[in-house]
Amino acid sequence: MSKPVNKTVIGLFVVVAVGLVVLAVAILGSGKFFQDKAKFVMYFEGSVKGLAVGSPVVFRGVRVGTVTDVGMLFNQKDLSVLIPVHVEIGEADVQVIDGFRPKRGDRKKVLYGYLDALIKQGLRAQLEMQSFVTGQLLVALDFYPEKPAKFVHVPSKYPEIPTIPTQLQLLTRRMEQIPIEQIAQKMQSTLDGIERLVNSPETARMAASIAQTFDETRALAHTVENQVGPLVKSLTKTSDEAVVTLQKVQLVARSIEKTAGEDSPVVYRLNKTLTELERTSRSLRFLAETLEEQPESLIFGKKTIKGGSK
Repeated sequence: MSKPVNKTVIGLFVVVAVGLVVLAVAILGSGKFFQDKAKFVMYFEGSVKGLAVGSPVVFRGVRVGTVTDVGMLFNQKDLSVLIPVHVEIGEADVQVIDGFRPKRGDRKKVLYGYLDALIKQGLRAQLEMQSFVTGQLLVALDFYPEKPAKFVHVPSKYPEIPTIPTQLQLLTRRMEQIPIEQIAQKMQSTLDGIERLVNSPETARMAASIAQTFDETRALAHTVENQVGPLVKSLTKTSDEAVVTLQKVQLVARSIEKTAGEDSPVVYRLNKTLTELERTSRSLRFLAETLEEQPESLIFGKKTIKGGSK
């Protein structure tokens, strides 16, 4: 016959086992199991898909807390839905520059005491991608002083940390503000106008007129090019003959000047004639050189180059 079970021994065994479990948790968790961390609530815009209980809360890459709850609130007045995200903050061992180091039991009070000042400084919460493979999200805390603090002001026993949209949400909003339909309509209207202009009878007549003008100009240029050569030779010859005549008249003028004197009316007229003849000779020479270098100047005029005309 078996002995009766000793209930005292069983109870003592259970107590010892529970004690060992609690001790293991305390040792492995470095005492975090018993910490009373500061709790906050945040309200994010849009979807929080990928955020779950246990997701990390980080400040500039340093883990400072954990998501403890993701809920849902329904507003009967405007039929809107809010998604409150509750977090616990206090995992990081923060040291203060002046040497003050709050005890573990006082960290909660310190966080609550500085919360308003931190929010005025620009403290905001934002959802960020934790893993592109799994799509998991995390809550990122940082300072954005240029972003206004928007509070939901829903009654809660936890302080609220304002949030800002994600970069993807901001990009989506900007895309939604672009009047794509109006731009498409204007582009289509512009293309229709170009098509009407290209296919219009006026454009066809204009193109034919331009082509005809080009052909006539090319034919005229060819004719002028064939005639410029003889004309240049003639001008050069005339200029050379004018030079010879000028030399002869200069000789005659010197003889008369010796006989009649420098103040003689005849000498004056001869000198004036010599000046005009010299100017004419230079003009003929310049015209011949211009036509030789720019035969098209008979049609389009002489080209003007930088630093003067040629």
